Amino acid sequence: MLVDALVKDGAQGIVIAGVGNGNLYPTVEERVKQITRQGIVVVRSNRTGSGRVLLNAETDDAALGTIAADDLNPQKARILLQLALLKTKDTKKIQEMFFEY
Repeated sequence: MLVDALVKDGAQGIVIAGVGNGNLYPTVEERVKQITRQGIVVVRSNRTGSGRVLLNAETDDAALGTIAADDLNPQKARILLQLALLKTKDTKKIQEMFFEY
């Protein structure tokens, strides 16, 4: 419901604070796959307090169209996503930004 509300409100990007490796519930995962195909950028972060969110480790980011936050917590991931969206919506370029910064 929250993802749908954000999409309806015109969000260009969403940061999801998942568990462990930024893993998503199956129902959320399916909705994320749909909205990334619509061009909305989705970043997977974690709410555990420490640890990295690895690209394609437990979640198939390539299939979902999501970006791994690497070692950024959700708050920092949101700031970087906001800045990245000022430059591009290309998820590959944005993923590179998350690995670099």
